[in-house]
Amino acid sequence: MENGKRNGAVIYVRVSTDEQANGPLNLNNQDKRCREYCRQKGLSILEVFVDPGESARSTDRREFQRMLAFCKAHRRDVGFVVVQDLSRFARNLQDQAQTINELGRLNVLVRSTYEPNIDETAAGRLAANIYGTFNQYFSDALSEKMIDRTRAAVSAGRFPWPAPIGYRNVGDRSGGPNIVPGPDRAPLIRKAFELVASGLHKNADVLRMITEEGLRTRSNRPLSQQTFHAMLRKPVYCGWVCPPSMEDLRVKGQHEPIVSEELFEQVQQVLSGKRLSAAPKRKNNPAVPLKWFVKCEVCGTPLTGGFVKGRTKKYVRYWCRKKSCLAVKLSKEKLESEFVALLRRLRPTPETVAAFPKIAAKVWAEKQGDAEKTINKLKARLEEQKRLKAELLKAKLRGEVSQSDYAQANAEFAADMSATVEQLRAATSNRATLETFLRFAELLLMDIAGAWQIAGAEQRQRVQNLLFQDGLHYSPNSGILNRSNSSLFSMLEGLTDEKCMLASPAGFEPALPP
Repeated sequence: MENGKRNGAVIYVRVSTDEQANGPLNLNNQDKRCREYCRQKGLSILEVFVDPGESARSTDRREFQRMLAFCKAHRRDVGFVVVQDLSRFARNLQDQAQTINELGRLNVLVRSTYEPNIDETAAGRLAANIYGTFNQYFSDALSEKMIDRTRAAVSAGRFPWPAPIGYRNVGDRSGGPNIVPGPDRAPLIRKAFELVASGLHKNADVLRMITEEGLRTRSNRPLSQQTFHAMLRKPVYCGWVCPPSMEDLRVKGQHEPIVSEELFEQVQQVLSGKRLSAAPKRKNNPAVPLKWFVKCEVCGTPLTGGFVKGRTKKYVRYWCRKKSCLAVKLSKEKLESEFVALLRRLRPTPETVAAFPKIAAKVWAEKQGDAEKTINKLKARLEEQKRLKAELLKAKLRGEVSQSDYAQANAEFAADMSATVEQLRAATSNRATLETFLRFAELLLMDIAGAWQIAGAEQRQRVQNLLFQDGLHYSPNSGILNRSNSSLFSMLEGLTDEKCMLASPAGFEPALPP
């Protein structure tokens, strides 16, 4: 016991890296030396705190903070904090001084097994400050060397950190790539980028899908939403190495990209909200296809619809959305069965059926001709954008373009290409064959109720709007009403002679797949 001081002691041991854990500073060696010191000084060990793999450049260490809290909570028992040397305690002179003073106010003293001349005398405090200064110097010098080594590795196109999800580290000492795509995770990463870039899925849904297919972290845990979002933002996946602490450094990596730069830029556009995504803003709920299409007969307000919670389960219903009215309230089954019954009553005249193939073929030829021209123009524009983007990269590699100018121009090219690809995708998706269109048109004419029932959510909306451009009304007393008394058939009946077939019916176009 030192000078009648409380003889309770806590031991604190720490290493910064796995390499230190296997060297002379390993945790077991530190623990043994501190225990021997306590035995020689007659100190009773109350607790041992271990920080494996923690830097001492700050006091934000889990076990270090627990040690301080323990000393405060047991101030009547703890008299000493024992460390192997002050570099284990702190590598920042200011943190060391503040913590020693904080413990001193609790009458807790810091003792080092390698530095016995540290005490509460003027000479002892000077020695502690000298040791602390040297410890901080060595830490700062090592940090500078690591920054230089990192910059050199990045400049050579290498990735000097643990491999990101989807890659694995390889021990290439020849200066080649030190990360390669993993055979299990890389395809799932690529699929995640493709799904997000499509704009058809929410990020949470994409994460759920690839998690179900087996994507895990290196510790074999599912990715969190935050980790997944950060992953989609990392340029390493399209072949670039960009240290987060070196904003001026962006180097083409030696490693194999998992996704193309075009695909990566499309994802960035989606994440930044600069590219339309169909999933988050879907207006049409497939469970209630007649929502907004049918209006309340009493007040003229379009009906809304959705799930309503009952006593034991949820039900799908339609109702008038105007609070001062609410005249229409009915189940999904009732409204949709009445709508199907109305469709079954619709029958085209024989003349309309006979003339319709000519009308449809004429409309098809006009629309498809325009579509082909549009697609060819978009393809030519995309190829030109790719060529200019490649020329920009060559100019950058030749040193003719600065990094800042390259980054700005490259981002503009990526945005333009993303918009063009989106337009091309939309235009291509509307192409079909005349035979397919005529088959669907025949089904639409002869069995309109069947066509609506087998259609998907988006197709149902198109069928409804094509048949009844002004929508329908619903009366609590009379059911579904066609107030405008118009439908596609009434429009087509005026187009059965050759003169009328010189013009295409307005609003009628081959936009529906089979």
